[in-house]
Amino acid sequence: MLLVPDRAPLQLTLERFVRRAQDENVPLQLVRDWTPRAAAIGTARDDDALDAPMDPSIDRATLRAQLLEAGVPDRAAPVLADALADREHVLDLASAPHGHNPWRVPTLFERAALVDVLGDDLARLLPMHRVRIHRGKLERGLNHCAMEDGVAHIRLLATNGRTLAGRTHALVHELGHALIGVARADGRSYAAKYGTPDYARFLDAKTFDRPCDEEALVRAIADAWLLRRRAVEWSRTWPGAIDDAGKDLDADDLAAFTRFRLAQGLGLPHAPVIVRKLAP
Repeated sequence: MLLVPDRAPLQLTLERFVRRAQDENVPLQLVRDWTPRAAAIGTARDDDALDAPMDPSIDRATLRAQLLEAGVPDRAAPVLADALADREHVLDLASAPHGHNPWRVPTLFERAALVDVLGDDLARLLPMHRVRIHRGKLERGLNHCAMEDGVAHIRLLATNGRTLAGRTHALVHELGHALIGVARADGRSYAAKYGTPDYARFLDAKTFDRPCDEEALVRAIADAWLLRRRAVEWSRTWPGAIDDAGKDLDADDLAAFTRFRLAQGLGLPHAPVIVRKLAP
């Protein structure tokens, strides 16, 4: 993904470029105010096998040629083409040089993963400028999300899987914690403890009178995203990617269930959802 200063000459050039690309069915998007005074440009396409960060539907050689036609300098075109097709990394041209590392904002693809499960209304509780993802990878410990001055800081292990799907599954889990943490910082505390990771017991309608544990909820959110990726062979992402509790569940039901439980925990309007099992 590319992050550019909003309404800067480069952003205006790329806006025209994106409109032309969209006319030719290239899945590029431009979203203003991704962060304050910065626009995000890239792809959120997720209907392939999600093996690699680069969107396989985008021909980068063609993209480079079209960028040159749009007036982008020769040396910049290859770099920008790669950034536009990349669903996992951010080329930040909107921040001062010292701000490029070590943190980045989520990509269009990564936010779309959260929206895919929670819907736009609930995902909107996590503005992108309230999330930072460390570019480096942890070599030990656990993936984690820590709040600092109302901003969620996410760090991920290097062992989250060899595919984009596996790494995104881990990130969606932490984005769930980030949403709850940001809501808490804004005065809307989630009504259950961190608790246990097992969400199986919270699928029982007898538990619907009390909120789901936070850790169980975010695991269900991540699993629902991966299970909903019809083109992904999720067993390849990393061993045990999907919790045993979710392996035989209807993925769309599980996503609806997480929306119910998140809204319930945040004190928002909600309706209980029963999760069906898949037919044998």
